[in-house]
Amino acid sequence: MTAPVALIRDRVRPEWIDFNGHMTSSAYVVAFDDAVFGFLRLIGIDPEYRDEKKCSTFALELHTTFQREMPADAPYLIEGRILAADAKRVHFWYELKHGTEGWLSATLEVVSMHMDMTVRRAASFPPDIAGRIETHLAASAQLPYPELAGRAVGLGRRR
Repeated sequence: MTAPVALIRDRVRPEWIDFNGHMTSSAYVVAFDDAVFGFLRLIGIDPEYRDEKKCSTFALELHTTFQREMPADAPYLIEGRILAADAKRVHFWYELKHGTEGWLSATLEVVSMHMDMTVRRAASFPPDIAGRIETHLAASAQLPYPELAGRAVGLGRRR
């Protein structure tokens, strides 16, 4: 297992372009969402899992940064890795890069909670899913921690 994991290869859709001639912020979220669900499928959380185990995940927090504009029809790649995890939560990190030139366009950081859908409360991951998370976490631990991870939104503290 290596990290990061390539999750999505696609092109920027014309309908994703705003009046400034670049990808809209909402389009980044759409593209990243495809990668989020791709990573969840990798660790075993998919519609079948939800139907059989009556469990799923909910996003608790999202943070997107924008580094460089993506124009219409540009190829892109989204890679993901796991930065941290505990019995019920996973801290995911995603990077959207130009698909051929490799430069970073945007990042998404997500903390997700495993949920028992019958009571809509947090629940521990079952051992098989926890094991897959651990495997991805160990692979990610071989890489430097992303410089852009864990940042707060704001212009500075007000007094």
